[in-house]
Amino acid sequence: MPERPSTPAASLTWRLSQSVPLSVTGDDALRLRLAALSSIGFLLGFYAMHNQWIQVAWVCGWTCAWFWAGGLQDFLEGLLRDRWLVAVAGMMLLMLARSSLLESPGLTMHSLWRGWLGTGLLAMVLMTLWSVGRQPRAIAWLGISTVGIALIASIGSTLIFYALDEEAVFGARLRNWFIYGGWNSVCTGMTFGFAAMWASCSWRKAQMKKEKRAWLSAAVILIFGTLLTMSRGALLALVLAHGVWMLTLGWRVALKPALLLLSCIAIFQSSAPLIVNIATQEVSQKFGIERSEVTEEMLADGVVASNPAARILERADNGRFAIYTAALSSMTTWQDWLFGKGLWSENDFWSCSLDWYPEHLHSIFMDAFVRGGLPGLVGLLLIIGWALRRAFLLASAGEEQWLMLAAFGITGLVFDGDSAFSLLTLPRYESLLLWVPLVIASARFQAAERLSCAFAKPAIQA
Repeated sequence: MPERPSTPAASLTWRLSQSVPLSVTGDDALRLRLAALSSIGFLLGFYAMHNQWIQVAWVCGWTCAWFWAGGLQDFLEGLLRDRWLVAVAGMMLLMLARSSLLESPGLTMHSLWRGWLGTGLLAMVLMTLWSVGRQPRAIAWLGISTVGIALIASIGSTLIFYALDEEAVFGARLRNWFIYGGWNSVCTGMTFGFAAMWASCSWRKAQMKKEKRAWLSAAVILIFGTLLTMSRGALLALVLAHGVWMLTLGWRVALKPALLLLSCIAIFQSSAPLIVNIATQEVSQKFGIERSEVTEEMLADGVVASNPAARILERADNGRFAIYTAALSSMTTWQDWLFGKGLWSENDFWSCSLDWYPEHLHSIFMDAFVRGGLPGLVGLLLIIGWALRRAFLLASAGEEQWLMLAAFGITGLVFDGDSAFSLLTLPRYESLLLWVPLVIASARFQAAERLSCAFAKPAIQA
């Protein structure tokens, strides 16, 4: 029997180093490949699938094949092994029960079946993602696929919207052309920033020079792609995630990635006047007017600001606190605070007091409170905290990407996003930013814990 290292962190590091692919022969190998295809396609759907329904069709097709090959048995085994996964499933079932059985404002049959479908699809995604996440090779499978397709989407979108499209204007706020023919710049920034964070983590961990250069190039391109979207949420998430990197692993470990991010921001800030100058020239040519006649209003939010830092500060909260105030004002009874309004209730009960229609609550935490009451919010926070503890232990053992991706995602979702309990949301990216790093962290932790059976007492409890 091998000797277990004396400290918890060293023990987990040893177990991760000893982890090998789990049952990858015969039917087990087939199930793993099917689950991997489902998970990889799910991730690619945020960068290169024209609409959400293509992503849904991909996930359903490969997950059904995974079920047919015996994947349900793997998932049930996972529930027996992983208490965190049980907590997530229980939370989803409780939210479904509350939304289906208790009164909800404006609830219709359409919203009911769509709500069940969205939560059911999210559950399918989490099943396959957890199954794939246990495998050491999943880090390479998922990381290379996500960063690679994000790189293609960033470069392709820049070429199309800056040069090839008939309406192209150099320096326009970048949108992902591969989604809807031009996805909202905020959504584009969030997804590109997530991939940039993954590339930065992979760059730091890479050993070979050729591999390090490839990851570094990807990180630089994706950081600039994120900055070109002018998404404040994505920029804030990148900065805070790097701060978490330094706080958890020390400045010696995170210094180079932090300097890389700050260098990209400085270059972008200093080159913005040149970008605006080129944009002004192109706009004057398109409209057949003199450069002097091109006003700030004509460029407005459509083009990168000549002073991006000032523009970010000028935009303030962009109406978010008005949304949150309206939402809290709608919680008028003790039943609202205890049970919430339901996952699929109409937005009219809170949006009617606003001068515009924001379509969603722009915070997964505010949404969890309004839809599920205090139990919904507290339950979500406990699940996130539990997974973050595991991600922190993994980071201490050398797998920091899950903690950094979670830090990026959670920061971005504090002031944006819709529901954490559905795959079918308007922004779409909540499941990518929140659940992907947390589920994989839990799966990786559980895969390492299985080696504890060789000892009389597990080294880490979480």
